[in-house]
Amino acid sequence: MIIHKIAVNTADADFVREAWNVPNCRSLICKVREVWKGKERLSCTKRYFVSSLDAQVVSPERFLELSCGHWQVENRLHLVKDRWWDEDKHVLFRPGLGEIWSAMTDLAISLLWSCGEKGKPITKKAMKVAHEPSKYLEKLGY
Repeated sequence: MIIHKIAVNTADADFVREAWNVPNCRSLICKVREVWKGKERLSCTKRYFVSSLDAQVVSPERFLELSCGHWQVENRLHLVKDRWWDEDKHVLFRPGLGEIWSAMTDLAISLLWSCGEKGKPITKKAMKVAHEPSKYLEKLGY
């Protein structure tokens, strides 16, 4: 069983914003994730966040949803960009090429999400586009 606990601190947000020069800091968040098997705690991790969201408007439960949602997006992009397209393995020696490569993979991912059947894994969409590029170029107006 996985248990998430969250604590929101607004009292120290002013200090972080001013002393550490973190613009728009309005909330400091500590998220604790515990993994249990029966009565035995297998692991406990803490993650800290700085947020521009107002704790008077956003509930601790919503902060938890947003932080979990962020990691879902992050993990999905990591799977596609690094594991499938080996983005981290590309060695680019000229300045600026890394940013261009990343922008191109972001564009390709956006195009793949918009092509084909909804809910189909992006890797399957990419394989389909690779086999029938003209069909998908037509969808994009080319």
